[in-house]
Amino acid sequence: MTAASTAATHLFIITGTSRGLGAALAQALLKPGHRLICVARNRNPELEQAAAASGVKVAWHLQDLSQAGPAAAWLGSVLDAVDEAPASATLILNAGMIEPIGPVAALQEATLVPHLLTNLATPMTMTAAFLARTERFGCPRKVLAISSGAARRPVEGWAAYCAGKAGLDMFVRSVNAEYAQAPAERGVRAVALAPGVVDTSMQATIRGADFAQVQRFRDLKDNDQLASAEDTARRIAAYLDRPDFGSTELDDIRNT
Repeated sequence: MTAASTAATHLFIITGTSRGLGAALAQALLKPGHRLICVARNRNPELEQAAAASGVKVAWHLQDLSQAGPAAAWLGSVLDAVDEAPASATLILNAGMIEPIGPVAALQEATLVPHLLTNLATPMTMTAAFLARTERFGCPRKVLAISSGAARRPVEGWAAYCAGKAGLDMFVRSVNAEYAQAPAERGVRAVALAPGVVDTSMQATIRGADFAQVQRFRDLKDNDQLASAEDTARRIAAYLDRPDFGSTELDDIRNT
């Protein structure tokens, strides 16, 4: 056995790392023994500097995740270029959008289709590419989809977001059903995890919108009841390390 194989790293692919929870997740996973592939529409120079100082191997990629085909092709090519089999491979589907917010009767194709591509279709095609291109590694694999309480109960004015996240929940269940009989050493476990109400730019967008429950979200901010992205990311990183990861397909970080 070579030195490289004895020091195999744990590979993490994280989407939406330019800000908010995605950036905090990348920061939380900057640990010895990890290798990160981070993708977003924009750069985060501060995070890139922190990564460079950490000594962890990190690759940064700019990609429009509202395009399901190109996003999957990008991920496939990146994984094909990985030259050392990792000890494990994890795909974290964090990127997403909240708009359009408004009544069902106001939904329009121009805003609805990009939303569903970003929140549902691209995570599905990226997961397909991840599973296909990591098979050669012969290692355990995990898929963590950042879901929402809105996937499991309707919010007036959030029809697009609720439907997309509910679809993502069912997709995770489908992945688990398909790989239920896979051998443990090359198995797949998937979880759709709601992170709670986190103080990010998405929450700022929600507070500025016009829908029935908006005051609740304004009150959470005013009363300092939002979880920080950093604390939530640390809890999610710990969740990924749990030996029973995948035993609860649809979970909420507040239940852990």
